[in-house]
Amino acid sequence: PRNRATGVAVEVLRGTSLDVGMLHASHNKSRQKCTIEFWYRLPEQEYVEDEIILARRSLLDEEQTDESTLCLPDENLNTLWELAVLPNGSLELRSGAGSVVSSAVSNHGNDDECDGLVIWGRDDGRGGWNH
Repeated sequence: PRNRATGVAVEVLRGTSLDVGMLHASHNKSRQKCTIEFWYRLPEQEYVEDEIILARRSLLDEEQTDESTLCLPDENLNTLWELAVLPNGSLELRSGAGSVVSSAVSNHGNDDECDGLVIWGRDDGRGGWNH
């Protein structure tokens, strides 16, 4: 449900190994580019009605941000970037400025159908693991 937090918030201090993004000065240029690698498991596709946010990098303004809302899908006021799985199986990398990079590829020349890149869970309980 979009009105329920479905993630884990981890505090990342400035200058630590998980502090990646666009806001670094020239002396930390390597932190402006990164590779984020992790495993995630998806349910069977028939149970996915909405996007799933896999990862998000947000800025926390303690005076203006309610920490309990950081993992809500629609709470993206201070989002720098996020990675989402769409119900059709494609991935989207979104920036807080509004740009979107999608993994979707056309299927059989029909632009209305897309082959996703993710592996969905199966009804026998297997599958669904993605890297």
